[in-house]
Amino acid sequence: MLEIRKARTGEAEAILEMYNKIIDDTEGKEASPRWTKGVYPDQACVSGAIEREEMYVAMVDGKPAGALIRNHVMAPGYEEIEWSLDIPAEEVFVIHTLGISPDFQHQSIASGLISAVADEGRKTGVKAIRIDVIEGNYPAVRLFGKNGFSNHGKHVLHYDGMAETEFTLMELVLSVH
Repeated sequence: MLEIRKARTGEAEAILEMYNKIIDDTEGKEASPRWTKGVYPDQACVSGAIEREEMYVAMVDGKPAGALIRNHVMAPGYEEIEWSLDIPAEEVFVIHTLGISPDFQHQSIASGLISAVADEGRKTGVKAIRIDVIEGNYPAVRLFGKNGFSNHGKHVLHYDGMAETEFTLMELVLSVH
């Protein structure tokens, strides 16, 4: 049975194992998040997101099937984009590190995680969700498009520890219920 919720203390190791499985499965493929074991996502990233209550997890029979981090942190370069809404960072959720275990792909788990973030955003006054998808990860661009995100084109972003890299920037404007 699928359960989507905020990750809990004590689940970091299992979530990191899931991310490492994704890294193994996508290594060398163009359609890849281009993560590196022990670098990103790492134990500190996952544990910190759980402690800050920023990590959502999709659990199937007690195992992490997918996860993401949502916060208000935008990479340098986001401020140069012509977004649909000109709003402050605290009114925007940014999705990071969305990954689905190879054992659970093509089961709408990613869409469920995105929906959970959107629901939280609507309840808390967030007006938009934004994401950057690394160049070449076309399945992720299709996923976000299918979930109502508008494509704001390709842009160079400046993440710490990464060479300047091109990303597709996408945004979902939330209607408040």
